[in-house]
Amino acid sequence: MKKKVLALVLMMAMVFSLVACGDKKNNNNNNNNANPDNQEQDNTTPDDTNTPDDTTPEGEDNTDNTTPEGDDVAGTPTVGGQLIVGTSTQSNNAYYPYFTNNATDAIVYQMTAGYTYATVPTNEDGQYVINPQVVADRTVVENEDGSKTVTFKLQEDLKWSNGESITAKDYVFNVLFFSTPEVLEIGAADNTAGLQLAGFSAFNKGESKVFSGVRLLGDYEFALIINPEYLPYYYEDGITSTVPAYMKGWVPEDVDILDDGEGCYFNDAFTVDHVKDQANAYSQNPTAFCGPYVVDNYDKTSDTYTMKINPEFKGDFNGQKPYIETLITKQVVSETQMDELSTGGVDFLLQISEEPSINKGLEMVEAGGFEYEDYPRNGYGYVTFVCDVGPTQFVEVRRAIAYLLDRNEFARTFTGGFGTTTHASYGLAQWMVEEAEDEIGALNTYSKNLDAAIAELEAGGWVLDKDGNEYTSGLRYKKLDDGTLMPLTIKWGSSENNPVSDLLVTMLANGSDTATAGMEIKQTIMTFSELMENLNGLKENDYNMYNLATNYYTTFDPEASYEIGGVANVNHIADEELAKLAFDLAKVPNGDDEAYLAKWVAFQQKFNELLPQLPLYSNIYHDFYNSKLKGYDGIKSGVWGMVNQILYCWIEN
Repeated sequence: MKKKVLALVLMMAMVFSLVACGDKKNNNNNNNNANPDNQEQDNTTPDDTNTPDDTTPEGEDNTDNTTPEGDDVAGTPTVGGQLIVGTSTQSNNAYYPYFTNNATDAIVYQMTAGYTYATVPTNEDGQYVINPQVVADRTVVENEDGSKTVTFKLQEDLKWSNGESITAKDYVFNVLFFSTPEVLEIGAADNTAGLQLAGFSAFNKGESKVFSGVRLLGDYEFALIINPEYLPYYYEDGITSTVPAYMKGWVPEDVDILDDGEGCYFNDAFTVDHVKDQANAYSQNPTAFCGPYVVDNYDKTSDTYTMKINPEFKGDFNGQKPYIETLITKQVVSETQMDELSTGGVDFLLQISEEPSINKGLEMVEAGGFEYEDYPRNGYGYVTFVCDVGPTQFVEVRRAIAYLLDRNEFARTFTGGFGTTTHASYGLAQWMVEEAEDEIGALNTYSKNLDAAIAELEAGGWVLDKDGNEYTSGLRYKKLDDGTLMPLTIKWGSSENNPVSDLLVTMLANGSDTATAGMEIKQTIMTFSELMENLNGLKENDYNMYNLATNYYTTFDPEASYEIGGVANVNHIADEELAKLAFDLAKVPNGDDEAYLAKWVAFQQKFNELLPQLPLYSNIYHDFYNSKLKGYDGIKSGVWGMVNQILYCWIEN
């Protein structure tokens, strides 16, 4: 049986403690959505089927906006007020997920589009359910070839924020457009929206203009056909969860979607040259929204988004509509974020993870006027390696770096006891971590060991000096197959104002053991937007590693991230066994937790061996906020975070 809260025994000596700041009124173990602790990316496939904020149990239209459970919901909710949310990630002003949006952009996307009008979102417990606000009827047919056809009839009262009707074509467009080869030429970083649908490969590669797994059946009816290669599938209902995209905004009006009975395709007006300018402009300046809020303004100078209530929004899966009139996201830096909260520069700080800020926040709560919620992270911080450039293309180098960094001390220093070291691709909040406690405990911990680092390098052929003689001291070199000598120089791209980067400089790049081992790590500091452009290959570069962090969505299916040659494989790792384990991970029947867990363990074991990423920590997040915000204590574990709960909150005058 799934367990949603991590066993405290896994925290070991770094067990979470509240230090001497008094008892907390609402001691819930909550979970996060997709937001940063420092500078981080959203490292999940940008597929709206997998958004953490999708929620939908059965229910009627909740027009009176009732509030969820909580022991701090005194007072009567009223519409109005303003909330300034401080985020630590600089916006890319890339609204849509496929255009390398980061954590701040993801918040805005989720509040203005994203999960709320998904056909099959997830509820508070992370279970996929039909969204009654969106879907009038759904049918599932098993086909002779092993595929499944899922047909949706939409509610006919869905509207964009500009008053136009949301139709089946808008839902189909989202899948079709972001599966085309053209969208990469237009400027997107990913085109895998329909990855698990029949006919995707031929359509995605441009071998067929028709996407056979996507059917447009009427103004308010469409069907998605699941590729039999993806069945059975642990997250089966999530495959056919999709959200609408405003077609008139993305492409010129003469572009249309047709279906002659064999699948959907774009008409001849759909070309890169014809679509590119409008699509790029719309990715940064959308004009129609389907979520609880609309983007009222984006100020690039101050890096703030201002969002207002969407008057056309029907409500989330419960019919819940927002109370807070205005939401503003504002970038803050870790050094001053708590001061900004205390002085009213921001009203809310999301997913705080550094010890100094947490302790200062707890002191502010104790003094009065502020509240907080804490919850284990559904993600982790890490160093990510580029596995086809320079020294990090060799696994021995990646392992040597692991042995050169005291990750236990790193996690203790950074989180201050509000987190722990991880050893593969998982976060504390995942139910699998507790269920596979023994297997996780048996992973290689890569405890700091200079001798082990040197042994890895020697085994990998880093045994020469710059002149090709036997290595004795200084910088190591390796003779490549073409006879050239490669220096053991790691080029590290890191974002500015990043406390994780600062700690890595001290403990790794400038560490005496790194030099003793014969390695040098050269840091280049850049904006987070520049880092993401480099990571996603939008700029020519030869960086070997970056430090980032990620939060998972409900679905943990890493197939696209480790597909050999895939656009979502930002590590550029080309290991056939890892790719197969990632592909197979979720290929078990829905509800078969035991089978899924076994495959999850096998994937984590291979990941731990190859280290495409070096995990640093997974932590206990803290959200701090002004006491004027009411109703926030309804946060749920697993998948229910700020972008969900904020609809149930109000501002007390």
